[in-house]
Amino acid sequence: MTNKNQDLAKNKKRVNHNGEFIKLLDALKAYGPRNLSLISILTGIPRETVRYKVKKQLRDFGFTVQMMPNFYKLGLTRLYAKISFTRHGMKIAQKLLHELGIGSYLSYYCKVAFKNDYIAIINPPSKWANKFSEFFERLASEGIAKDYEVQEIKEVGYPHVSYRLFNFEKGTWSLNEEESRTSEGVVLQRASRDEATNYLMDSSDLAIITELQADAFKPLTKISEIVNRDPRLLRYHFQEHVVRKGLIAGYVLSWFPRGVDAPHLSRIWLKTDPLTTQKAIEFSRITSTSPFCKFYQILEDGTGMVYMLIDRQFTSAVRHLSKLLMEHDIGCESMIVDDATAFSLTMEMYKEGYGWLKPKLDDTITMTLHELARQ
Repeated sequence: MTNKNQDLAKNKKRVNHNGEFIKLLDALKAYGPRNLSLISILTGIPRETVRYKVKKQLRDFGFTVQMMPNFYKLGLTRLYAKISFTRHGMKIAQKLLHELGIGSYLSYYCKVAFKNDYIAIINPPSKWANKFSEFFERLASEGIAKDYEVQEIKEVGYPHVSYRLFNFEKGTWSLNEEESRTSEGVVLQRASRDEATNYLMDSSDLAIITELQADAFKPLTKISEIVNRDPRLLRYHFQEHVVRKGLIAGYVLSWFPRGVDAPHLSRIWLKTDPLTTQKAIEFSRITSTSPFCKFYQILEDGTGMVYMLIDRQFTSAVRHLSKLLMEHDIGCESMIVDDATAFSLTMEMYKEGYGWLKPKLDDTITMTLHELARQ
């Protein structure tokens, strides 16, 4: 075989290799990870090969499938908070937010680099949502926080990662700053007070949701062992409650090279000024085309925010997104994250026959003041 023919053979092999992974990801995006036999039928790839590629090779490349609960249909709302702590308050800030994550519906917090500021995402039951503004006001009155902002999140979108831009031979992104990109689609949730107030869910439904949020591939038989419930009962709840009632917003294709906590990942928040409805649509469309966008959200005053995890190709990723946003006259403030922690939904905050429990905000205030008094 000549050198030219060898090159052609290599190119053909690479195209087929990339194409097979793209077929798999297309099917996973459309049908989720719960039925690999269906994925095999749709792609024409043998079932065992599908299992190996999905659970081994794709994970080695950093691709994963995440289950996104529909928080509103679970009876929860979504809040964005930014807290500026005093120098005194910074001594306890991280522990305070961690306590909110354990017992008061906080799902994410991070410190903003070079500032005494923290960003938090909170998912409380709608009837308790106003308590958090009162909580942060109490922190301010006690000299722990000097300023704070709390807004309801009106829309949140989880874009599927732009996997067609990934080179599966090299394990890198093929990013051309001059090329326009299209989104692979977005798993979208919009605020609904009616759904958050009139939710229908029980502890079996929540048990399934919490376990699938941790591992979207986890079989129901395994979940039944963990939560000590009859697998037939869980199968019924999954089909008749979780699926039919739409308690799962969708399954999102994500990319976390060498794990979500890999130390080389750059984490950054982008925040716009309040946007018009049309500008908000453009903002969500543009940000969802970046393979490094994990989610975007629109706050109640129209402010747009996007959370990005960038691996190695930081300059190219930021330059390309900045160029697109500025073409639509959308400017952003950037906030570099130097520490971040996430929390999943927990069964401990739900009581069968009663529903979601009241957040333990008074206990957190008491603990905070006690800790500061000891220092």
